Amino acid sequence: MNYIVRLQVDTATARAELAAKAAAIQAFRIHLASEKFCGIEADGSRKDWIAVADVLAWLAAVTDAGA
Repeated sequence: MNYIVRLQVDTATARAELAAKAAAIQAFRIHLASEKFCGIEADGSRKDWIAVADVLAWLAAVTDAGA
C-alpha cells in the first residue's frame, strides 16, 4: 500500500471514529434531557441529579465508540 492510500485509509478510519463519538455524545445529551432528569419527584425533590457511575458509563461509551 503506498503512502497516499495509507493516509486515505487512516483519514477514513479517523472520520468514522469521530462520527461514532459524536453519535455517542448526542445519545448522552438525549439521555440527559430525558424524563429521568426533568421535573420534580412526587416528594418535591429535584430530578436533575445524576449518578457518578452513570456519567462514567456514558463517558466510557464515548471513549470506546468507534474503537
